[in-house]
Amino acid sequence: MTTALILSGGGARAAYQVGVLRAVLEILDTNRQPFDIVCGTSAGAINAAYYVAYAHRPRFGMVRLHHVWRNLSAADIYDTSWRGVVRTTARLGAGAFRNTERVKPTSILNNKPLERLLTRWLDFTAIRANLQNGFVRNLCINAVNYSTGESVAFYEGATVEPWQRLHRHGEPTTLSLDHVMASTAIPILFPPRAINGHYFGDGALRQLNPLSPALHLGARRLFVIGVSSNKHNRGKPSRAIKPTLAQIVGHLLNREFIDNLEADIEQAEVINELMDDCAFGQGGNPPAQKVEFLVITPSTPFDEMAARYIDRQPGSMRFLFRLLGARGQGAGASFASFLLFDGGFCQELSNTGYRDGRDNADAIRKFFA
Repeated sequence: MTTALILSGGGARAAYQVGVLRAVLEILDTNRQPFDIVCGTSAGAINAAYYVAYAHRPRFGMVRLHHVWRNLSAADIYDTSWRGVVRTTARLGAGAFRNTERVKPTSILNNKPLERLLTRWLDFTAIRANLQNGFVRNLCINAVNYSTGESVAFYEGATVEPWQRLHRHGEPTTLSLDHVMASTAIPILFPPRAINGHYFGDGALRQLNPLSPALHLGARRLFVIGVSSNKHNRGKPSRAIKPTLAQIVGHLLNREFIDNLEADIEQAEVINELMDDCAFGQGGNPPAQKVEFLVITPSTPFDEMAARYIDRQPGSMRFLFRLLGARGQGAGASFASFLLFDGGFCQELSNTGYRDGRDNADAIRKFFA
C-alpha cells in the first residue's frame, strides 16, 4: 500500500519534524526509507526536499538536517539588522502613499539570507536522481497562487494525471528552489515568489485540504507530522485578557498552518468510520479503500518553549516582538515561535520530536509492518 509522508508548515516549528523522522528511521532500523510520496508545505517543504535529496541515505540525511537546524540563527533566515528591519518596514508604510506604477513592498522582512542558505542546503540534482531511481515515487511542494487564490500542489516524479478541485489543483513540474521559496513565503512577513509569470506565497494559505495532494498522488496510508500542541491548550482562560496584535496574528497563523490539517484529519477519520458502518464494497460493489493514518504531534506546548528564547533574539527582533506584544506565553509566544530561528530553540524542538517518536515506537512499527 502506498505510503505518504506529510510535513506541515510552521516556520521554526518545523525543526520538530526532523526529530520525529530521526526516531522513525531508527525504530524501523533500516537503510531503506519507508515513504513512497513526500509532501511538504511551508517550512515543511524545506524538510521534504532535503529528505528526498537524501532518500538513498535517509538516516545520514536526517542526522545532517538535525545538525543544520540546531546551528540556525535568525540572521540565516532574514535580515535582522536594525537597518534592514527599519528599511523594509518604512518602505512598506511609504508604499501606501505612493501613486506610482512601481511595484510596492509586500513584506516586513527580507528573506534573502534564506535563499542563500537553501542554495547550499538543497541539492535538486540529487532530488531528481532519487526520484528517477525510485527511492521516492513523488515529491510534492504546496504553494498558493496570489493571482487566482488557488492552492497549487507542484509535484515531480512518477506520472500522475493533474487534478482540479475547488480552490486547488495539482500541477506536474520540474521542482526548483523557486517552489520551496514560494511555499515558505509567510504572508506579510516574507515576499511572494514568481513562478512562470505568477506570484506565489506560503503553501498553508488557503490549503483547505492538506491531505488531498498525497491522496491524489496515490497514497492510502498517511504518516503526518504536525507542529501543534493544541491538545494541551483546550482549557478555558482564568480571566479575559485584552489581546495584543501578536496574539491576534498568532491565532491567524495557527488557523492557516495547523487548524486546516487537524480538521482534514478529523474529517477523514469520520469518513473511515462511515465506511465501516455502511459496509462499502458489499453486494457486488467495488471495494472502497479506507485511508490509514498515523499522526505524531508535540507532547509539549511550543508556546512555553518559545517564551524562553525570545530574549535571545537580535535586538531588532526583540523590539518587533515587544512592539507587537509577543511576550510571555500564549498566542503571543505562539506567533514568535514561527520566527524563532534560534539554534537552541530548534534543537529543543528536534529533541522533543525525537522523544515523541520513540514514545510512539509500537504504533510506528505497527503502521509500517
